Amino acid sequence: MDLKKITNKIIVKGKNYDMPFSKGVLARSLTAAGMKPSEAYNIAKEIEKMLNERGIDTITKDEIRKIVYEYLISKNYESIAEKYLLWRRILKKHPIIILIGGASGVGTSTIAFELASRLGIPSVIGTDSIREVMRRSISKDLVPMLYESSYTAWKALRIPSEVNNEDIHILGFERHVELVLVGVESVIDRSLKEGLSVIIEGTHIIPGFMEEKYTKMPNIITLILTLSSEKMHKERFAARAKITSRPMERYLKHFEIIRKINDYIVKKAYEYNVPVIENISISESVEKCLEVITERFIYLDKKECEVNREAITGNNKVL
Repeated sequence: MDLKKITNKIIVKGKNYDMPFSKGVLARSLTAAGMKPSEAYNIAKEIEKMLNERGIDTITKDEIRKIVYEYLISKNYESIAEKYLLWRRILKKHPIIILIGGASGVGTSTIAFELASRLGIPSVIGTDSIREVMRRSISKDLVPMLYESSYTAWKALRIPSEVNNEDIHILGFERHVELVLVGVESVIDRSLKEGLSVIIEGTHIIPGFMEEKYTKMPNIITLILTLSSEKMHKERFAARAKITSRPMERYLKHFEIIRKINDYIVKKAYEYNVPVIENISISESVEKCLEVITERFIYLDKKECEVNREAITGNNKVL
């Protein structure tokens, strides 16, 4: 389809498809690189104006990235410019898998959707949704624990030695995580195979439980959220109850267990050197997440440069 026939906007030509230029998409890319949203939108407007003044009606993605980069440099946004190119370069080459873990109520889904919006990642999947899919193919009689919540999973423990364990709540949680991670790893495998970026969030993202092959992949990034304040944690459940169908009473009834799970997840994160982010402010948490992701992208970019340099050096030796 010729987009110029149905829109008067500038057309950005990609490898597989074309799309109209969007100030919102560009602004989102700039905020991901660390620019304030208001500044990012103003810059996007200025670049759109500049393209129109030049009479450009069609432009490639690479050309627009070059223009954005040079414009940012001219406005003394050197750091943002470098990060902008870094993000575009990495996201173009690799599917990025972001795993966000944390106990019920600490805000993993909120942060996941905010990050997805900033990064242009189209898919956010909750581990609870993965568990629901697994339930449809596995009966309750066969695996009763799958039909419990993470904080009530201990009720499905059957082996006497497990039931008598002094920390039965954590043991039940661990068994629950092991079950759901089978589905989580399947989602990761499919995303890697199809080259699609995805954010997976939920209680079942626990450092040390996933297969080592995933934790060693530089394009799989794990983050853990927490709330140290019990008062704030309870308030989050109250706020969520107002906008969803989830009753607050169920969570408050099991609040002590949920807090115990929170402490356990944080302990595991420190044990495996996974970043822990105190999720008091959504905007600050998103910025901290972006800092961690950017650091990983810098590492990825550096590794690729080293590989390319070695390949060139090796070829020269052969010649």
